[in-house]
This record gives sequence, structure tokens and C-alpha cells, in this order.
Amino acid sequence: MSDMITMDDLNEENMAKIAAMIGQTDNRPATQQGLPRLAIEQQSENDDGEPLPKGSFRVRLDNNTVYSKEISVRMFVRYYSYDLWNQQSPEDSIRTVLAPSLSDDFPDTSGGMKCGKLSKQEVEGLSTNSLEHAKQKSIKCTQVVYGVITGAKGAYVGFEGDTIDLAGTPFIWSARGSAFMPVANYIREVPSNKIIFGQKVNIATKRNKNGGIVYYVPAFDKPQPVKIVDEDVETLNTFMKDIERWNERVLKQYNERKENVLAMDDLDVAKALENAEAI
Repeated sequence: MSDMITMDDLNEENMAKIAAMIGQTDNRPATQQGLPRLAIEQQSENDDGEPLPKGSFRVRLDNNTVYSKEISVRMFVRYYSYDLWNQQSPEDSIRTVLAPSLSDDFPDTSGGMKCGKLSKQEVEGLSTNSLEHAKQKSIKCTQVVYGVITGAKGAYVGFEGDTIDLAGTPFIWSARGSAFMPVANYIREVPSNKIIFGQKVNIATKRNKNGGIVYYVPAFDKPQPVKIVDEDVETLNTFMKDIERWNERVLKQYNERKENVLAMDDLDVAKALENAEAI
């Protein structure tokens, strides 16, 4: 069939070719939206009521969700971030840049810092019934870990689906809440004269209960040294580039919103001066 379509071409045999020609179909292969996400499954069922393996590690991989009771990983990067999640309007959630130290600045997507996080002393001075106090409880600090899975015990797709080999899979793990301290404590165990991606560690999960709420936390073995090769440096650079791209997006929004805030402040000052002159 030529590029010039005739009535004779409009038959069932040519429909797929014509659909592609006119842009009706997109034949690009499915691609991973960013790096695979690692987390611990804290739900016992999904929105459709189907059972989930609560307490297993979960990896979002392409269009599949992979579960494993235990994993072995090498952590390459641990950065920090803050976020203020908007449940009703997720697109309006506020996020900060990623930074290697909690003492760093954390510009956020609202044009502020740390999503408006106050110091511990400032929070203690708030009324527990105030909206600001509730907001402060909603601002979360996260350890964002970039790493590579070196092994996964009995990894399978879906709920008891086909087994899959996760070795070599890169990941991002947003360790917050009950996962925050176990991750921080593991990194402290790595000798100060060693680098974290020169270590691998086996991680299981541990069941905890708070009242009627059952949740799972990561349980780390001791770090074990591994040899660093050229490929590891390439992997590290890939992760650092991903962080750079994220921070560029956040800083762009930060600067735009900051300019808007300053412009509004200027208008408020101008209006106040006009009112003062009118008196």
C-alpha cells in the first residue's frame, strides 16, 4: 500500500496499517515510568477486594507488581526530602528538592522551604486543635534511597503469579514513617571508612502492632562487603542524574511560585500605601 490511500485500501486487511499511518495507534514499546519503586506492602487487599501479600516487599516493575518476602540489596544513595500530600488534590501536593543532609536547605514547589515545616519548639508552641498543628503532622520527612536489588526470595508477579528474577533491578525506596529509623540505623552500621554501595544486605520484614493496627517494618541483617566494579560507578552516576533532574523540576516551580508570592506581597504593600495616603 502506498502513502496515497484509495477507497480500495479501506479494507480489513489494511486497517491496522492505515490506523498507524494516520496516528491512531501508538506502537512505541511500553516503558518504565522512572525507576522501579520499592516499598513494603501494608494493605491486605486492593481496591477491588483482591487479597494482597501484606508484609512482603513490593516492586513496581513496568506494568507488573512483583512481591517478595525477603530481598537483598545494595544501597547507592540516601538523600532526604519533605512532602505535604494533598489527598483530595494530589497534583497540589508540595514536595522539596532531594538533599544529602537534613541541615541543607529544602526549597519546595510552593515557593517556600520544607513545605512549611516548623522547628520542634515552634510546633510545641501551637495549639493541638489548630489547623497549623494538623498541617505540621502531615509534613513528612523521607529518606529517598536509590539502590539495586541483588536477590529476592521467591519473587513473583501479582498475587502468587509467575516467579521472576529481580537481580540487577534498580529501585527507589521512599523510606518514611516506621521504615525511617531502620534504614537510618542500617546506614549507621556501615563502617565510616567504607562506602554504602560497597556493601550488600539482606532485608526481611517484621510484624508490629499498635492497638488494632498491624504494620510491617524492614528488618536488616548486618552489611556484607562486595567488590566495587566500573559498572557500579555508572549506576551511581545514573542515580545522581535522576536526582539532578528531580531537583531541577522542583527548583523551577520554587522560583516561579516565589516570584508570584513576591509579586503579591508588592501588591499588598502598594495597596496599603494607597490606603494610607487616602486617610
